[in-house]
Amino acid sequence: MHYTIPTSTRVRLAFTKPIVKGLFKVLPYIPEKTVINTMKKLCGENNYPAGQEFIEKIFCTLRKVFKRANSNCKRAIIENMIINEGVAGQKKRNAIRDALGFDIPVLLVVSPTQRCPLRCYGCYAAEHSKDSDLSFEAFDRLITQAKEMGIYFFVISGGEPYIYDRIFEIFEKHSDAYFQTYTSGVTLAEKDHVEKIARLGNVLPCISIEGFEEQTDRRRGKGHFKRVEKAMAKLKAAGVPFGFSGTATRENNDMLLSDELVDYYSNLGCDVGYYFQYMPIGREPAFELVPTPEQRMLRFERILQLRREKSIILADFWCDGPLVGGCLAGGRRYLHVNNKGDAEPCVFAQASDMNVYDSSLLEILRDSKLFRAIRRRQPYSDNLLRPCMIIDVPECWREAIAESGAKLSYATADKIAKELKENIDQFSREYAKLTEPVWNEKYEKLYRRGTDYIHSMRKKFSDTSEKEPDAAAQ
Repeated sequence: MHYTIPTSTRVRLAFTKPIVKGLFKVLPYIPEKTVINTMKKLCGENNYPAGQEFIEKIFCTLRKVFKRANSNCKRAIIENMIINEGVAGQKKRNAIRDALGFDIPVLLVVSPTQRCPLRCYGCYAAEHSKDSDLSFEAFDRLITQAKEMGIYFFVISGGEPYIYDRIFEIFEKHSDAYFQTYTSGVTLAEKDHVEKIARLGNVLPCISIEGFEEQTDRRRGKGHFKRVEKAMAKLKAAGVPFGFSGTATRENNDMLLSDELVDYYSNLGCDVGYYFQYMPIGREPAFELVPTPEQRMLRFERILQLRREKSIILADFWCDGPLVGGCLAGGRRYLHVNNKGDAEPCVFAQASDMNVYDSSLLEILRDSKLFRAIRRRQPYSDNLLRPCMIIDVPECWREAIAESGAKLSYATADKIAKELKENIDQFSREYAKLTEPVWNEKYEKLYRRGTDYIHSMRKKFSDTSEKEPDAAAQ
């Protein structure tokens, strides 16, 4: 199905694209203030103050990135990520949203394989089958359908994404899209994958770490840290932008937030760093590894500080609720497709009621009872420091599962709902008690515009008003 955007919008885009290309060609040589003001005019203001600051940080950091990135990578960032995904894609997604009556994601996360050479404890992917990859045809079709809806940004996870036999064929065939991969770094260190990525330009690898050598080798195996350093050195030498991703546990939370760690990986060449909260799912889930409410609050405050002080883009998917207006899951801003083709609301919310082998992306977004149940409940709390339906407002996840009749993705996925229910409920209460005064005193008024916007969108695009897909199709 082909979607169109209004003629007036297409005309504006025709004038905007050369302006964006011209701006980014001279990006390293113009003042930050000029960059910020120009992008505000092109993209508009963000509804969330932290979101606006984050976007400005991205564009200012790109000035540094463009000084060392090779020409293929710079071209892909400008044409694929900024224009296709950011400028033109946003216009198309909004047009489809207005016509159909439900949100269109800004990105998809796809885990085409769960095979991995490592066996890290607590890995959310570890309980899945290792012998059933997503077919190339289904993978290719999913990306094609997403692009037709204005989605050009894809995060490839796993398992180890570079083990998927035809992953580079996907990258090359969809040369107008931008891919970010979460990887152990093993294959990047040992094979010619870095050379391929440098040639394609449209892939940004993020390599998983646990801290420094001792912490990383303890979880991922002796000698793994040296492979990470080798992979990063190869990427830097090839002019490929890249980053790190760290899983915050009760043991390493403070270390991941230290100046020493952020500076270390920045000096290795990392342009971005992602923080994940340890979640008690996957292989041998251990609730005692979940950071305490106090540690998580520290992470929120510390990342705000690090963003201001460091020349690296930092994001935390549990602490950055104010940045994006709460939870992104259920198709509001993203969804996850696993190696079996199951469409899950989130990488960590492992349940599904529809599959990409049987349904199109549009049908999943429109018809999934699980996704609709989640979207009806967003935001789960007007306190955007509590964005997660699994550990912050767990009754929302339980209600959505019960209401939709969705099936759990793997055998032990119900541990969160059953065996760990008491632990999670206690964590939720303690974290709410800790964050409510902070939110009410420091952030509630500042973010009222954003929360009002979320509620207005939910009311405007409630399930009762969703339209037939032909309304936006030509």
